[in-house]
Amino acid sequence: MAVSFRDKLLQELRAEAATVSWESRPAPRPTTRRLVVAAGLVAAVVAVVMVAVPLVSETPAFAVVRNPDGTVTVRINEFVRPKELERRLREEGVRAVIDYVPYGQTCREPRGEIVPQPQRMPLRHLDGPDFWIDPKDFGPDETLVVVMHSANGDPAKSNGGSVGVIRGAVAPCELVPAKFGGVDRE
Repeated sequence: MAVSFRDKLLQELRAEAATVSWESRPAPRPTTRRLVVAAGLVAAVVAVVMVAVPLVSETPAFAVVRNPDGTVTVRINEFVRPKELERRLREEGVRAVIDYVPYGQTCREPRGEIVPQPQRMPLRHLDGPDFWIDPKDFGPDETLVVVMHSANGDPAKSNGGSVGVIRGAVAPCELVPAKFGGVDRE
C-alpha cells in the first residue's frame, strides 16, 4: 500500500525527533537568527501539511484498474476530464470516446456503425459508479462510446447515459435535446 505524503512527512519528523539529545544540560540561549530559522521551518512544515493533506484525501475524478483476469474496472466519481479517461482506457487496451453532456442534452445519433449488443456486451457489469469491461471483447476497429448526462459534472445529479460500441470512425458529439420517455427536455 502506498504511503501518503502526510504519513511520510510524519515519519520523517518522528525520525528527526528521535535523533535529538535530551540530556540535562543548560540549553544554549537562542539567538534571534536561530528563532527566525526555526519559525521559518515550522511555518514551511505547516504550509506543506495544510496543502498536501487535502490533495491526498480528495477522491479522484475516475479510476481505471486492470484486474488479474485481464478485465478493466472503471469508476467514474466526477464527470470531468473525459480525454484523460479515454487515454487511461487506451493504455489498458480499450479504445474509447467519452462524452459528458449537460442535463437535458445528448449526442446526435447515429455516430457511426453501431455494433449490435446481442453479439456480445462489452460492458460486463454495472455497480453504482463502477463498471468493468474486457478489452478482448472489442474488434480491432471498434470503439467503446460512453455518453453521460449530468448537471455540473456531478454524478449524483446524473440522469443516465448510454454505452455502446461503434465500428469504424466515431462522429464527434453534436449536442441535441435529449428525449426522455419520448418527450424532449431542454
